[in-house]
Amino acid sequence: MKESLIEAKVMDYGKLKDIQKEILYYKLYVDALKKKGIKEKVDPPPTLPKSIVSSVLTGGIPRDGPLQIELVSNDVVKIKEYNTLVKIQSDSRLPLYAIVEYRDTDIRVYLAYRENPSIVGLDLGLRHLITIVAIKDTKPWKVRFFDEPKLMEKFANFLSENQGIIKLEEMKSNAKRIIYEAVSFIEDLEPKVVAMENLEYFETKTGKGLRALQNMLENEIRRRGIRYRKIDPYNTSRVCAKCGYKKGEILGSLFVCPACGYKADRDYNAAYNIALKCYYTC
Repeated sequence: MKESLIEAKVMDYGKLKDIQKEILYYKLYVDALKKKGIKEKVDPPPTLPKSIVSSVLTGGIPRDGPLQIELVSNDVVKIKEYNTLVKIQSDSRLPLYAIVEYRDTDIRVYLAYRENPSIVGLDLGLRHLITIVAIKDTKPWKVRFFDEPKLMEKFANFLSENQGIIKLEEMKSNAKRIIYEAVSFIEDLEPKVVAMENLEYFETKTGKGLRALQNMLENEIRRRGIRYRKIDPYNTSRVCAKCGYKKGEILGSLFVCPACGYKADRDYNAAYNIALKCYYTC
C-alpha cells in the first residue's frame, strides 16, 4: 500500500529542540576539525540516533524515523519517544508514523498516511477502444484512452462483413498488444478494484465484438492478480458524472448535461460513471 508524507503543525516540540541543539553542536565541531585537517574520529552525543549521525557525516539533512505515534485527542498525536505533540489533518485517517527533519533554523515533522487505493472504471467502445478513468474518493485521478487505428479498422470490418467468426479472430489477434498495454497501465495504478460493464447480454454484433475484447481483458487482469467486478451497464452513458442528472444528452463525441452544463468526452463520462458506481456499490 502506498504512503505519503505530509508536513504537520507542531503543537509542543518536547525533546526535539534539545536534539536539534546537539546536532548543531556536533556539526560545528566536526566541521571545525575538518577545517584544521584533523582526521580524528569524533564520537557523537550518545543521545543522537544513528540515522541522524550518519546523515550529518555525509552532509545530508538529519532525519529521524519512522517514529511511533499515539493518538492523544481527536486531532493530536504524540511522538512517544520525544513527548512531541503534533496536529493531524481533520479530514484524514490516522497517520501511521512520524518522520522528524532537523534543519539549522527549524524542525519539521512529517506524518505518514496510507493513500486511498484507486478504483478504475473501464469502458469499451467504438470511438475509443478502451477508456480508463481511475478515481480516488470520487474524484478523477488518472485518465487514459487506448486507440489503435488498425484494430479499429478490423473491428469495422467485423461489423460490416458476413464472415464474422474469421474477422473476430483477426481482431482478437490484433488486440493483444493494446490489451497488454491497457492492463499494464491499470496494474501500475495498484487499484482496489477494476470495474467494467457486464456485456454478457449484448447479442448485437457490436456487443459480441466488445465482449470478445472484454474477455481478453478479463483474462489478462486475472492473470496479474488484479481484482475486478462487472457491473450493471444501465445508464452509465446517460448519467452526468458531475451532478448525477440521469438524462444527459449524447451529441456526437460529447456528453452534455442539460442540468449543470457539464461537457465531457462521452467515453470518459461513461468510464467515470462506471468507477463511481463501483465506488458506491462494490
